[in-house]
Amino acid sequence: MSLYNVLRTSTSGMEAQSFKLATIGENVANTSTVGYKRVSTEFSSLILDTAPSSYSSGAVQADIRHHISEQGTLSFTNSSTDIAIQGEGFFAVQDRQGDDYLTRSGSFVVDGESGNLVNAGGFALLGYPSVDGQDVAITLNDTGGLEPISLNYMNMRATPSTAGEITVNLDSRETALAGDLPSDNIATSEFTTKTSVIAWDDLGAQVTLDIYWTKVTDYDPGGPTNPQWEVSVFDASTEDTAVDNSFPYTNPNPPIGGATPANPILAQATLTFDQASGQISEITQVVAADGTTYSGVVDSADPGMQAELSIALPNSTDPLTINITETTQLAAEFTPLDVQVNGNDANVVSDVKVDDEGRVFAVYKDGTEVEFYRLPIARVVSPDQMSAIAGNVYKWNNESGGLQITLPGEAGNGDLIVSAVEQSNVELSSELTDMIISQRAYTANSKTFMTANEMLDTLVNLKR
Repeated sequence: MSLYNVLRTSTSGMEAQSFKLATIGENVANTSTVGYKRVSTEFSSLILDTAPSSYSSGAVQADIRHHISEQGTLSFTNSSTDIAIQGEGFFAVQDRQGDDYLTRSGSFVVDGESGNLVNAGGFALLGYPSVDGQDVAITLNDTGGLEPISLNYMNMRATPSTAGEITVNLDSRETALAGDLPSDNIATSEFTTKTSVIAWDDLGAQVTLDIYWTKVTDYDPGGPTNPQWEVSVFDASTEDTAVDNSFPYTNPNPPIGGATPANPILAQATLTFDQASGQISEITQVVAADGTTYSGVVDSADPGMQAELSIALPNSTDPLTINITETTQLAAEFTPLDVQVNGNDANVVSDVKVDDEGRVFAVYKDGTEVEFYRLPIARVVSPDQMSAIAGNVYKWNNESGGLQITLPGEAGNGDLIVSAVEQSNVELSSELTDMIISQRAYTANSKTFMTANEMLDTLVNLKR
């Protein structure tokens, strides 16, 4: 009898509207949840086979849809570990059991127990280890190589100096010295000017480098002969403090795993300057360990033709490479323009900072910033098909498509916005409107049920 079907139809209608009201309630409750993606209820009809002379009502089916791919509005904060994604993609996170998920909830803080960066759901942010900016090896379709970003890993960690840049102007009006040079390292050595910089060895101990700049050849238009300067680098801790000019320096500690220098000079090179431009045109470097030399033409526009000093730091496995390509010889007083050397001693991390390229820096108490991690962005083909998990995270599956991991801004990924969070994509006014409509529809379905029931009572009472 079709009246029985009407009862079932109206019951399915009330059930479907209750599902809709449940999703509306969840959306309203999470209006202020960072990175939350709204849920909606879609209805589809279930129709029974009917004949032209009769009709039996079917039912309605409620399908739950997660609007994961919809962008929420961004809200800016004062925290350097609040991160939002503008565009496609997700953060890779991990729970305490080691299971990996995706999320758009990017409000991260340091967890006091584990030292990890975690969001409000307690999920740890994952990144690739990238100590001091080293290239990361990305597994494009899996979370392999990712690990929780840990403050404990960055704390009390010494980073040896391996790279730097020094830019100075050498006074072209200086006259070439004809006597003993710093490279001779004797008591009568003379120099034109001197600078000192700080570097760090493998254990984080400071090494003060004395750098001597000495003019050895004047410009001769008749040659023509371009001006030349000698650069010599020593460990300041080995200087002779009994004399005014510090010479001679003594042998420093040999580099760990390297050859013992034949003399105390950590680095030595001769710079040839172009008289017309005042730029370095050629560098001839002396290898401290064996005294051999090699020369190279310098082109500041070509990364492969730079003027670099390779300094054998004491107690360091790797040499310190200092780029001096931008050093000039102009008619002005000696002027240090730029000095940068990476590395740091072993001190405590005071803060964590993230930039818009996804580089995670430890900020130490002395103000030094060292990169330790690189944040990737994960994507799937159909984000809305992912499985929603408690804690505002999602798990990829067969319906959503496999995982794709690249860096921010690459391969269609969105961009990272630092000191910002993505708000939920819930529109409260729309949800309240849908709530009223759902309530009315539920009431109407209940009226249909009551009417069908009354009609059945009338049919049963015909026997009286």
